[in-house]
Amino acid sequence: MRRASGDSVDTIGRMRKRGIRVLPGGDYGFAWNPHGTYARDLLLFVDLLGFTPMETLVAATRMGGEIMGRANELGQIRPGYLADLLLVDGDPLADIKRLQRPDALLAIMKDGRLHKAP
Repeated sequence: MRRASGDSVDTIGRMRKRGIRVLPGGDYGFAWNPHGTYARDLLLFVDLLGFTPMETLVAATRMGGEIMGRANELGQIRPGYLADLLLVDGDPLADIKRLQRPDALLAIMKDGRLHKAP
C-alpha cells in the first residue's frame, strides 16, 4: 500500500508540472474514507501532495466548477453564482485543518439559504 501511495504522489506531481488540473474529491463512504471526512482530502493535498492551502481551496472550488462544465455558476463568490458558502472561525490558509473541525464552521449556506446560522 505504501508503494502505491508513493507512486500516486509522484504521478500527481508530474501531472501538476504538465498543467493537468488535479482536484480533491472522489468516491466516498468506504471504511477508509467515511462520509463526513471530506475535508481530510484538503489536508492531504497540502501535507502529502505539496499544494499550498490556497491552491487546494482553488482546486476544490473554482476548478471544481470548471471541471463540471459549470464555471459560470459554481466555485466562486460572484453575482449570479450559486451560493454554497462556509464561514470558518480562523484562517484555513494558515491552518487547513480548521475545515475539519465542526466547531470551527460558524455558518453554512447552501443554495443561498442558511443551513447553519452564525
